[in-house]
Amino acid sequence: MFTLFFRGALLYVAMIATMRGLGKRQLGEFEPYELAMTILLADLISSPMESVSTPLLHGLLPVAAMFVVHGAITLGCLRWDGFRALVSGKPALVINRGVIDRKELDRLCLSLSDLLEGLRGAGFLDPAEVGTAIVEANGAISAFPAGEGRPPKASELDLTPGYEGLPLTLIADGRVQPHNLRMSGMDAPWLEGQLSARSLALRDVFLATLDTQGRLTLQLMGGGLLRFPALAPEAVAW
Repeated sequence: MFTLFFRGALLYVAMIATMRGLGKRQLGEFEPYELAMTILLADLISSPMESVSTPLLHGLLPVAAMFVVHGAITLGCLRWDGFRALVSGKPALVINRGVIDRKELDRLCLSLSDLLEGLRGAGFLDPAEVGTAIVEANGAISAFPAGEGRPPKASELDLTPGYEGLPLTLIADGRVQPHNLRMSGMDAPWLEGQLSARSLALRDVFLATLDTQGRLTLQLMGGGLLRFPALAPEAVAW
């Protein structure tokens, strides 16, 4: 019984380590060779996990071999565009200047329904609003509005919105996030002072974020929401 438990735990850790080595891609964003490796990994590990008669190395060695091959393919894709195109394919233009390319859809084995579904996923209910659409190498559809349908840019309206960066989470579920607090250039007494000025304690705050305009947003445990300036915009250091 202990042997089965140990083998299962070891193979599970090996699977996690291998998948971690694939990088940050989500499953739907895998390239073809990455998806093939994922499917094969599950099959290779299941046999030694469920059968004690199968040597443990018969599961670990193929996994290690696939990891090495995957690393070689990934390195080749990074260094040579031609090799990447051969292994993963190329993006394909399926809508150009608002016109759907039927021949390209046929070449990709995509139906019109598939295209319309992808456009809805990209935020377009009406295909007439799409100026350009591309089927990426991983099968995802990227769609962009026609020129007359896109929202205007701030520069076109002669507006200067200022710097907009990633807000920092200072409190999560009532707990201070020390790393983010240091990034903001502030300290715990400053944060506690902001809360006490509004008769709040850490335990009262579900989420607190500080944006790059210097505004502190508090979502309270009871469901309330507060937003107020806590820093001058020029004091933002991240």
